[in-house]
Amino acid sequence: MRTKMLILIILFMVSNLYGSDDFLNKSLICSTASFPIKGGFYFQSNKELTRYNILWDNDLRQEYLKTTKHCYMIVNKEIIISERNSNNNCGNYNTFIDLNTMIYSIPTNQKIFSANCKFYDGDVHKVLMNSLNADMN
Repeated sequence: MRTKMLILIILFMVSNLYGSDDFLNKSLICSTASFPIKGGFYFQSNKELTRYNILWDNDLRQEYLKTTKHCYMIVNKEIIISERNSNNNCGNYNTFIDLNTMIYSIPTNQKIFSANCKFYDGDVHKVLMNSLNADMN
């Protein structure tokens, strides 16, 4: 009886923890209260995504697009995103997107940073590159 319960628990956990083909080749674009376009995601497989962040370079006094690859999984109703890509053993899963609200959250020691995301039909990399403001002072 214990073995059957253990198998049921494992099956339940596995069914709630997986990559998803539902996101394959889809993109998200994200914004904050201060930035109408702050970054985005491109899901290139059922296990890995590309994350884009628009950041500021103080030395050059301009924005730039940082592009990184990460592992991801779907757990219940959240996309959880790892620190690294699969070539680097994924690392900890430390950020997430709530699929009900489409809010991307980045917990830190001080507070939780967040951005509002939505699905984007188009080249997310191109729209992010076009939104860079290299002339800001």
